[in-house]
Formats: sequence, structure tokens, C-alpha cells
Amino acid sequence: MIGNKWISSLSIIFLISILFGQDEPENNSKIYWNSLSSSVKIEVPLVDDESLIGGRIQVRSSFDGGKTFQNVGQDESIEKGDTDDIKEILIPRKDFASLDGFTEGGTTQFIAEIWDRAGNSLVGSVSDSMLTIDETIPALTYVSVKSTNQNNAGLAILGDTLTLFFKVSEPIKTPKVEINGDSFDPVGNETSWMVEYGFGDADDGKVTFSISFMDYAKNPGETVTETTDTTSIVFDGTLPELSDIHIYSSNTYGKHLAVKGDTSFLMFNSSESIQDITVLLNSNHADEKNTKENKFTYYHIFTESDSEGVVPFSIDFRDLAGNAGEQVSESSDDSEIIFDMTPPQAFKIQSVGSMVGKGKKIKKKSGKNEPEPPGSFIDFSSTLFIIVISCVGFILLIMIASYWKIFAKAGQSGWKALIPFFNLFIFTKVIQKPVWWIIFLFLFPVGHILGSLQLAKVFGKKILFTVGLIFLPFIFLPMLAFGKAEYTE
Repeated sequence: MIGNKWISSLSIIFLISILFGQDEPENNSKIYWNSLSSSVKIEVPLVDDESLIGGRIQVRSSFDGGKTFQNVGQDESIEKGDTDDIKEILIPRKDFASLDGFTEGGTTQFIAEIWDRAGNSLVGSVSDSMLTIDETIPALTYVSVKSTNQNNAGLAILGDTLTLFFKVSEPIKTPKVEINGDSFDPVGNETSWMVEYGFGDADDGKVTFSISFMDYAKNPGETVTETTDTTSIVFDGTLPELSDIHIYSSNTYGKHLAVKGDTSFLMFNSSESIQDITVLLNSNHADEKNTKENKFTYYHIFTESDSEGVVPFSIDFRDLAGNAGEQVSESSDDSEIIFDMTPPQAFKIQSVGSMVGKGKKIKKKSGKNEPEPPGSFIDFSSTLFIIVISCVGFILLIMIASYWKIFAKAGQSGWKALIPFFNLFIFTKVIQKPVWWIIFLFLFPVGHILGSLQLAKVFGKKILFTVGLIFLPFIFLPMLAFGKAEYTE
């Protein structure tokens, strides 16, 4: 007959925990068996009774609310040190998962039967704790990002806000969210969550994020780093810039000059795609002529309402993300246009005359030299003078045109070659020498020789070409200016 001490021992209170799984998750009193659980641990309290030593314990489980129970695993022997303590019984996953009734969403209760070493047994009370089976891995069913950028929801600039929104297949605990390496606490209602991120001093490029989460059974979902609707945000904190800004006109006599009816052209390149471009030429809104791969050309036709003088211009623009570039009002190569519609002052021809030259005298048969009547022969000396002047003028024009082209190759405005003394100052820059070299250039022929030597050097020419520049500049300068020689910094 079983004594009262047995009743105390066999009125068992089970303490159940899941190894490598959940105990009692936040905001939920359930005990879960999840996808990570490896064993069920049953804790059975035993009284101090020597007759139990050598006995055994059999744990049973019920999936139908306590109507039927089935053995779970093998029975466990009661050792000497188990009495007056709590006996821990581990049920491996394979034994627990093989039970009839084990199914997703199912719940189970436990009970145990104890035998003493003589074979007397008693079944204890059903455990108060219930184990819920949840091995379903949660998943994000929808992930999307958008920006408050007014130009494009896929772009962002300083001051914009990113919103990350996602939905889950089942209720989860508060997930962990990182955006650009910083952690954020999302707000939501277990299946729908949202995070807002304000852009500050961030690196340019695509915004990265990661979402780590688990359900109340502590089944971990796969960390998500991409959206489900292909949306993404690119942060652009770099201001757009313009380069190769050049202005010129259609004037026949000079690209830096313009009269009424001429067209002014403004060309420039941008460092990235831009929009909201506003170009003013001489305070007039210019029209777009051509756009190709961030290369732009705008134009304006001069009318009598345009103001004379150096034509001012300005360029305002934004990139696609809305970053405003710095207004540009100067060319990159010092190019400019001077608008002039004032004709020359009135004048009247003062005199009209006829020139008669002198030529070789014609000998008469008589052998006497008599003066020839006016206009009967050409003065050879006058003709020679005209020829010499014409040659000198032609050579001078060739030299001016050559220096104009050479200045342009060196990145200087060609018209600077026309201004006395100032052209020597620019020439020192072309030959990459200090300003005080002007002293040498004033000393002829020393300045001519030194300047020719250095000019040939910056254009990569050899000694024979240098000798030609020194002794035959009117031949070799045009070759240098209009040939394939390239200027070397």
C-alpha cells in the first residue's frame, strides 16, 4: 500500500523548458517548440524517499486536451541523488517530433508515472504548462522604401527623409533595423512596421538597410536587405558642376565680336545629369540648341534692344536630386563677346588724285635722251616699293595669325596677341617662364632667340625646328601654329 509520502511525491508539478528555443516570450505567456528546439526538458520534483532509488519515471504526452496520453521517449532511472530534488528528463527532438498528433500549431500537455524499486507506481497530475508547436519561419511579404524628395522618390538629398515599410507573414517581436549602418527602432502592430530615417551627413550612393526579426516562438526569419518591389534610394550630396564653358558668336570678322543679327552661342558640360537649366545671354533668356550626354549649347540672336559692350551671361541649374549648382557667369577659357552696333563716324573724302609712275626710258633712234611725256612709262622703284610693302604686310598678317593660333593652343585667348606689351606678358605664360622674362624679350636678338628656344620646347619640337624658328620665323611659326604640334604643360 502506498503511503502519504508517495502522494506528495507523485502529485507532480512539471517544469517544462525547450532547449535552444523559447521560454516565455515577451507579451506572450505561451511556451513554444520552434524550429531551433533540440529537446524538451521535463523537470519532475521527487521527495526524499529511499524506496524511489532504483525506480523509474515515464513521461507521457497528450495532444488531444488530456483525453489520451502516449509515452514520450524511454523511461528514466531514478538515481540516488535524484530524491529530494528535481529530476530533469530530456526528450530529444526525434522522439518528440515522432509522436502521433505532433503538428504545426498543435498543443501538448505532459504527465508522468513513477515506479519505486519494488514496482509500485502512481500517475501524477497533468502539468499546468502547455507546449505550443510553432516551427513556421516568419517571412517579410512586402518591403518598400521611398524618399520625400520632390523631384524623384528614388533619390535623396540633405534634409530629405527615407521611409522603410515592411509587412510580415505572422506576428513578430520588435525587429532590429539598420539603415546605412545605424540602428533604428521601428514602430508597428506585430505584422506591419515602419522606420523613418532623416538624411544628414551621409556618403553618396545607394542607401543600405537590413531587417532582422523573429516570431513569438523565436523562429528567426532570414535577414532582409532588399525590397520586394525593386524600390531603392540613392543619396546624392554632391553639388553638380559645369566645365568647358565657352562663348562665341557667328560674326564673320571675329568670334569675339557681334553685331545686330549675329548669334551668340554658349557651350558647357556638366558633371552629371542636370535639370531646371536657366541661361541668360545679355539679360535675355537663351534658347536650347543642342543637348547630348551632359553637353549643352544655348544661343541668342542679337537685336537692337541688346545693350552694347561685353556680353554678360549666367547659368543656373539643379541635378536630378534637386541639388542646386553654383551659378556660373564666367567662361572657362576667358572667351567673351563684345556686342557693337555703333557704326563708324560720318566722313567725307577730301581729295581724289591719279598716280603716274616712272619706268625705263625708251631710247630713240637719234640716240638722244629726251624726257618722255607723263604716263608713258612705269616707275620701277615705285612698283618695287609696293611689292615690298605688300610682302611685309602679308608676312605680318601671317605672323599675327600664327601667334593668335599659338596662344589659343596654349589655352589663352587668341586676341591677346594683338595688344602690344600685353601680348609679351601672355607670351611669358605660353613659354612657361616668369613675368620678368619680358626684359629678355625686349632685347633683340637675345629675346627672339630665347623665346624661340622655349617656344619650340613647350611644343615638343627638336633642334632643327628651333633653328628654323630663329632664322625663318615667318615659315616655321605658321607650321607650329597650324600644324599638328600640341602644347605641353
